[in-house]
Amino acid sequence: MELWKVSQKVSELSDLIPYYFFSLVSSCLSLSTVLVVFSLDTWGVIGIIVISFYVVIPYLLFAVPVQVLFNKHPKKFSVIYFCLYIFFSLPAVFIYSSVLNFDFSMDILTTKNYYASSLLAALFFWFWDSVFLQKKSSAS
Repeated sequence: MELWKVSQKVSELSDLIPYYFFSLVSSCLSLSTVLVVFSLDTWGVIGIIVISFYVVIPYLLFAVPVQVLFNKHPKKFSVIYFCLYIFFSLPAVFIYSSVLNFDFSMDILTTKNYYASSLLAALFFWFWDSVFLQKKSSAS
């Protein structure tokens, strides 16, 4: 590959980095807000901020690489992309929950919270990806 082609690819990616960041931050804040509201704890804004810092790690490890792949063929609010986000969200939430609870048993798979958290994580990331990136990618 020629050097100018590599430079062009890097330039295109660097133009999208702020949109990846906005998508990631919006997803983390949305998910943590819902988790704090439905946990009925009195954490408030502090809980949203703390949980957002925990949630960013699985999003970065599992969702962002898939998001980069999807943005090669942008489709705004694609149901197929949503289903794939759910598919990757299931192991991400399992690993995340197992590590935080120091419980590596398969018992987590029998709880409703596991499936609700996985679905919400995928839903928020898919939504914000469609708002910030898919529209930007399809317009360029």
